[in-house]
Amino acid sequence: MDIKVLLRKRSKYVLEMNLQNFKIVNEESAERALQVTRWQLKLLGIWPLYSKSSNFDYILKKFIIAICTFLLIFIFIPGCLFTYIEIEDLNMKIKLTGVMSFCMMGILKYYSLLSQRQYIADCIEHINFDWKKITSINDRTIMIDCAEFGRWGSIICAIFMYSSGVFYAIILPCISLIVQNDQNITIKPLAYPSYYVWINPQEDVTYAIIFFLHCCCALVMHSITSTACSIAVVFAMHACGQLKIVTHPLKNLVDEPFKQQRLDKILPSIIQHHTSTLRFIDNMKIILNRICLVEVGGCTMNICFLGYDFLLEWKDSDAIALLTYIILLISFIFNIFLFCYIGDILTDECQKVDDTTYMVNWYKMSSKNQQQLLLIFMASQNPVTITAEKFIDLSLPSFCTIIRTSAAYLSFLRKCME
Repeated sequence: MDIKVLLRKRSKYVLEMNLQNFKIVNEESAERALQVTRWQLKLLGIWPLYSKSSNFDYILKKFIIAICTFLLIFIFIPGCLFTYIEIEDLNMKIKLTGVMSFCMMGILKYYSLLSQRQYIADCIEHINFDWKKITSINDRTIMIDCAEFGRWGSIICAIFMYSSGVFYAIILPCISLIVQNDQNITIKPLAYPSYYVWINPQEDVTYAIIFFLHCCCALVMHSITSTACSIAVVFAMHACGQLKIVTHPLKNLVDEPFKQQRLDKILPSIIQHHTSTLRFIDNMKIILNRICLVEVGGCTMNICFLGYDFLLEWKDSDAIALLTYIILLISFIFNIFLFCYIGDILTDECQKVDDTTYMVNWYKMSSKNQQQLLLIFMASQNPVTITAEKFIDLSLPSFCTIIRTSAAYLSFLRKCME
């Protein structure tokens, strides 16, 4: 008897240890899944604070938001004054219009992220909760695969954006030739030519300060774009992982004979999980709708302007400038492709839930189970898509349309400038 009691205690202890280890692994996986997004959101002052946060954290967050706002204004207003008032060369106006449109995109996306901070916090909390409630190795494998896709998508996007920012804001001005104007005044190049009214940016100390601030501006603007992509891909891939977890037991119902006790346990769990995932997707769509509209419109125009700048630099045979514009082009094309690709994947995963539910032999179930299955079927009927404020659905065909539109604008611009 004593041996049996000891064995039961030992089995209970081993089970508790396994559950504890499982929980620790899940927490580490959740931390890894959100790692890149957390760094980027903290850099912009958007990462949510919780009850345990200190007063210093609140002050630091407000300070970061104020600094980012100052830098965005510092580059946008003087840049617009220089582009549309001071400068007369039409080619230069077009070139700087592309820069100003990128700045405008950054401002719109930043304040869209700020206005949706509560939804971002809710989605992050939802992701952590989903990781904590995992009890199946198969479910954890699915979530890890989707999380790794989201993580590497964020990393690749960040590499493209920050490398293009370094080339444009630091390397290109440093290697550009110092020229003299008609009044024999030396003009040292800046990444973002600006008009400061009462300030002469060509004085040595002033130039160094403005050059440093322009580098900080570039860091903020490229961080905003990278953060928007990171949120989109991480949140969308988490939603895809949850939908795969919903689909997996439904596939088992298609392949295996029904057992009443098993159905009574599985179907309510699937309904609850599916409903929770759809709520998460609704919050994610609220966050991304406005950002996607800015991204689609801005990338369409910026790809056009960058193509035009590339053709101008090709005539001048400036190798570093050409390399800079190529990296920028790749960055914008990759960004819009990533948004469209994850939109396509999310729609496909939602369709798989619908198709799998349809394949279940519902007529062999009890009336109660049929009603439960009907709830899943009805919830998966409406196609889930990421949209740019309902103007366009983000999918791979939409990506092709955006690239064709940019090429058409570029062709029209070249014809007008000939």
